[in-house]
Amino acid sequence: MAPTKERVFAEAGLGLLAAMDVTGTPTSRIMHGEWNAVLDTNLGRVDDDVLLLAWLDEVLYQAQTKGRWMLSADVKLSQDSVHAGVHAMVTYVAADALERGVEVKAVSSHGLVLSSVDAGEEVPGKGDGMPTLQGPAWYADVLLDV
Repeated sequence: MAPTKERVFAEAGLGLLAAMDVTGTPTSRIMHGEWNAVLDTNLGRVDDDVLLLAWLDEVLYQAQTKGRWMLSADVKLSQDSVHAGVHAMVTYVAADALERGVEVKAVSSHGLVLSSVDAGEEVPGKGDGMPTLQGPAWYADVLLDV
């Protein structure tokens, strides 16, 4: 749960990495960079759900292929008549000293939820021990293939 749509994108990326149950201590210095997930709106439906999937695919790609483990992200969303995108200024470390307990293979569109909760509205938590979400806020529910 996050106060803005942009923040829930950042938190979803961090949640994806947390699901990998990493151990170890990063040995690299903290680095900064810009990561982008940009889609062509002429090639099909591009809405917030599709952008979230594209962003999570980028976070997974950076971790698994580029060896960059995201620590934080300041996300901005954009859309014009041709492109929709997620643009993030990220801090990251080299992932080579981190050992993953779980390997995430992909982010699934099945069961994806990206939604806002209005002020005064409540959404019951899913599963035992999950808190009730109280608005105003944004939340995402994503299924990972492991």
